[in-house]
Amino acid sequence: MKKIVISGILSAVLSVSVFAGETQEKAVEIGQQASKKLLKTLVSELKKAMKEGGPYKAIDVCSQKALKLTEKVSEEEGVQIKRTTFKYRNPKNAPDKYEKEALEYFEKALKEKGKLPEYYLQKVEGGYRYYMPLKVKHICLTCHGDPQKMDKKLLEKIRSIYRDDKATGYREGDFRGVIRVFIPEKKLSEK
Repeated sequence: MKKIVISGILSAVLSVSVFAGETQEKAVEIGQQASKKLLKTLVSELKKAMKEGGPYKAIDVCSQKALKLTEKVSEEEGVQIKRTTFKYRNPKNAPDKYEKEALEYFEKALKEKGKLPEYYLQKVEGGYRYYMPLKVKHICLTCHGDPQKMDKKLLEKIRSIYRDDKATGYREGDFRGVIRVFIPEKKLSEK
């Protein structure tokens, strides 16, 4: 009798572990898909703006369209997406306590291992949060680089839009922040 009970308990624990693993794998898959879609959408808009009017036009995309595009992708994917960093421009992108934990995770991994992990996954109330790290590309330095080397009129425009701007001083390859995707439990149970 004891063998049957222990065997039953062990079987239940193993099936819960397998289910949790499958759920986490699905959360990662959904998070990656949504992150990549948002990144592709934003980069496409920025490239278009740069062709039309250079960095001045790109600032308009960031300040006027980025949050709307993020909401659109969130709605299309059935998740909640946010870009966040410690050095944000828009206060709406400031990290909450869970996002701070993720940002610290990436910073620590970069410092200790010299490279960023592909992602970070948190179990939170109501689902999972998936985080994809972002690195500074050369083109980003136009608006996020050393303020001493930036075009003065461009810097004035940035500061007129973002009075408490924290998002300058980067170098190419620096860790910039994350795309955070909240995947609700309901989405994880869909086939």
